[in-house]
Amino acid sequence: MTSFVFKLETHSVPPFMNDVQEVVRAFSPYITLSDLSAEVLSIGAVPAKDGFSFFVECPSCREEYFLPLNASEGALGSKRRIKTAAKGYLYSFCNRLTGISLPYGSLTGVRPTAVYYRSIGSYSNIIEHLVTDYFVEPARAELIERVVRSQSGLINRDPLRADVFVNIPICPTRCSYCSFISAEYSRVRKLVPVYVGALKDEISSIRNEIRENGYTVGAVYVGGGTPTTLDEDMLGQILPLLDFGTEFTVEAGRPDTVTEGKLAVMKASGVTRVSVNPQTFSDDTLVRIGRRHTVDDFYRAYSLAKEYGFDVNVDLIAGLPGENFDDFEHSLGCAVALRPENLTVHSLSLKRGARLKEGGASRRMDGGVKEMCDHSIEKLISSGYEPYYMYRQKNIADGLENVGYALDGKQCRYNIDYMEETTTVLSAGAGAVTKYVYGGEGRIERKSNAKGFEEYLRRAGK
Repeated sequence: MTSFVFKLETHSVPPFMNDVQEVVRAFSPYITLSDLSAEVLSIGAVPAKDGFSFFVECPSCREEYFLPLNASEGALGSKRRIKTAAKGYLYSFCNRLTGISLPYGSLTGVRPTAVYYRSIGSYSNIIEHLVTDYFVEPARAELIERVVRSQSGLINRDPLRADVFVNIPICPTRCSYCSFISAEYSRVRKLVPVYVGALKDEISSIRNEIRENGYTVGAVYVGGGTPTTLDEDMLGQILPLLDFGTEFTVEAGRPDTVTEGKLAVMKASGVTRVSVNPQTFSDDTLVRIGRRHTVDDFYRAYSLAKEYGFDVNVDLIAGLPGENFDDFEHSLGCAVALRPENLTVHSLSLKRGARLKEGGASRRMDGGVKEMCDHSIEKLISSGYEPYYMYRQKNIADGLENVGYALDGKQCRYNIDYMEETTTVLSAGAGAVTKYVYGGEGRIERKSNAKGFEEYLRRAGK
């Protein structure tokens, strides 16, 4: 397969189209952008009489397009249609240049469902709209629709409803694919009690904000990192402060951190849902990716979580180093046999900061991970699961997605609220981002905490 390295140049591209070039980046490694390249890929977009002109040019070809506009659309409608068309033109150009088709076509955002929701009332057949105007493959357009259907009745836009998120960015060890700003416990051991103190202070402030603003808490999520890296005493200091009598999730992603004592603390604190994540059912792969637990450790932790009556989520990753379709099929079969309430399938994403990326691993675009994920869709739906939330990441294998599946009535409300950005999320901890959603005004305000563990403590005066 021919690959290209271009220096990207833009000409008169208006600010509202500043993400159009992400379509080109989505074709990596078949198209790579580098300021050092002598070969130039040019993109130009300029207003014209009764429309908008757009061109794409590289050394071997040039294509020009004209989009007629209707004044009755208004400024916002025109900008949206211009950007959609420009991305489509650019996608078609790159598709013809490389011979590569992407599962999500010209869609480059994190939330594929956003386009679907925006199209309700404007298109009688939204699947056809996704396929025709965004070049989304039919199977992925149907997946998006199934997710939206699963969210029916669960989308809550009440401005006085808020979720609470607490970040505990600490893990026993760092997985080779991880790009989160998360500290290994051995490195920050002495600071962990101080961090717990800072969290308690911030959670107290959040409780005051909830009371002063008259918020009703919809869901609570404690993530990381691996929150269950903390011992029973420290969990017992934090979790009871978050008991609002609603859906309450704690990530216990590393099975080697799960104990009966910690589960008992969670149960007493009102936790209703936990994630226990094998990522794979291969001990050899677990060693390769730096997870210090075995498949048997996962089964033990999963069994304990069920004994305490929690709803359980299980994560799998498609495309882990050294794994082929048969390996993934085996892991998926093992997970489905347990019948967890939620099962999430991630496509491997290699981002800056991950050891795999720094070690020279490149994004998989050979169709192998797509075969795994296609199989997971078919297998999970036929086993009684429905996809209920999804998101995409940069540098994700085969241009795919991450999808959460649930048994009937077991959707995680927090995941829906967060991904669809319909609910204010009040957040605590290093790297946590509070999002104030003003749905009636169509805007979101974000307030970010310091990302680094030590910097967070410094700013907290600890």
